[in-house]
Amino acid sequence: MDQLKDLLKHEIKDLYSAEEQLIEALPKMIEKANNKKLKQALQEHFTITEMQKERLDEVLELLEGKDGETKGFLSGLFKDSKDGEKCKAMEGLITEGEKLMKEDMTPEVSDAAIIAAAQKIEHYEISSYGTARAYAQELNLDDVEALLKETLDEEYQADDVLTEIAEGRVNAKANNGSSSSNGRSNGRSLKTSSPGRSNSSKRGKTSSNGRAKTTTGNKSKTSSSKTKRNTHSKSSSR
Repeated sequence: MDQLKDLLKHEIKDLYSAEEQLIEALPKMIEKANNKKLKQALQEHFTITEMQKERLDEVLELLEGKDGETKGFLSGLFKDSKDGEKCKAMEGLITEGEKLMKEDMTPEVSDAAIIAAAQKIEHYEISSYGTARAYAQELNLDDVEALLKETLDEEYQADDVLTEIAEGRVNAKANNGSSSSNGRSNGRSLKTSSPGRSNSSKRGKTSSNGRAKTTTGNKSKTSSSKTKRNTHSKSSSR
């Protein structure tokens, strides 16, 4: 690999594998999602991901037209990526997300975890498509660049939608659900579930003790002043 165009081909190959893996993984995330807006957003992105994979086939055809000698190699690469290299980055992100979703979580916390996993994937794709687009621009492959930009814009939009869902409702419900759960838990659960709440309680006690000390100190000063005044009055009367 000694030319930028070779590197572009490598990026396209990686993206094709990534989209294939994502098409297999998204239905599991959709099924696991509880929030209606989240489920809808994932379903819509599943449809878009299938379109993005087809768009990469168009990129292939354009690259073949620009460079006929790559036809045999890239055709096999795109039409059956199982014979090519697998995108290890996407594989790792999906594996991490699926492992997290198997954890014992409330529906609210599970939705927050799904969004986190999905956004990690989106950020990887934004980086990869952005890089491939920059290479296409440098190589003056305008048609290829336009197709990659279309997908890149879709990835940005998907990421923004997930952020809106998370910040608009899901994260707050996950937090409130966790607090309610802690409140209903027995003593043994409280000891193991939320160290943050325990630390907060300790800080509260420290603050309270601090104020108590200050108040006690003020009372002592006041009492001392009264004693001095009384002593002075007695001396004067004598």
